[in-house]
Amino acid sequence: MSQPSGKPIYIPPFASVKLLDCRDHYELVFVPDMKILYGYGKVKAGQASSEPGNPAAETMAEIWDDLTPDTEIWCVMRWFEFQDGHREHSDVSYMRPDSTEDEVKDKMKAMREFRDMSGQDARLLLHCYQAKPEDKEFVEANWPNYQAEPDPNKSDEHDVYHARLKVLAELSPQTVELLKIANAIKDPKKRSYVEREMVQSYFAELAHYFTEDEVLAMQRSNPIGTGWLCEFAEVMKQPRRTISPVNYELALNWLRAKYNEMTERELSASIFKRLWIWLTPSAIKKRRERLGLVSKRPTGPRPNSERQ
Repeated sequence: MSQPSGKPIYIPPFASVKLLDCRDHYELVFVPDMKILYGYGKVKAGQASSEPGNPAAETMAEIWDDLTPDTEIWCVMRWFEFQDGHREHSDVSYMRPDSTEDEVKDKMKAMREFRDMSGQDARLLLHCYQAKPEDKEFVEANWPNYQAEPDPNKSDEHDVYHARLKVLAELSPQTVELLKIANAIKDPKKRSYVEREMVQSYFAELAHYFTEDEVLAMQRSNPIGTGWLCEFAEVMKQPRRTISPVNYELALNWLRAKYNEMTERELSASIFKRLWIWLTPSAIKKRRERLGLVSKRPTGPRPNSERQ
């Protein structure tokens, strides 16, 4: 929710957002009843900013130094329209004044197709070239890797999903509990009510992680009621909640890093190499068992036949 310098913070009404479970965090996302609009038109080069909302950003007249501030250039934009009438721009692209209207329409079409790309396609695209870290961060920020509760028959994935919830509960226990309740509700109206409670719980339980301006912006558009206000105040009195880095690493990468195929000693060494935190093999074993992570390796070292 960080904003460019000088731009007021806007937090939409709870009716316009939903809290979704991602692979390594929660994500507040816009719900479908918020309109996503595209359009194009002309603006003056001196009023078109390279970073809309940031008064210190360069204008197009400064970037294209052959244009005067009053020269009209093309602007292609994507923006959100919320239920309370507030509008927020998402993507803005400028084109030189000698561009044809057909070229501008093609630009808007390309913007729409890019944004309509699925998260899976966006991640596959990263494998088509030598993606930079900022490219990967852009994909993660714009196509969050949402998680749904796996089929219980898929035992490994199901175990990892619930291990992740146990870890995230270290930071926001009531939010996780509401997520479990929402997962079990089939009726859309009842589920919607619980999901609204999840958003309020999210703000209350992560009180330490929001700036004063963000808290005030939330309160203006989302009166959260005395129950959650009390929770918010109670959280602020306590030390900041944190997540165990070892538990986080085990739950996040149990299958991806193939920790489930390692012996206890190998797992202990791998965690130390990645986090520089040393736990004995027996301590690591207790950690994974508390998280409900099942190892494919029996207790003890590898048999001689598997050693290199």
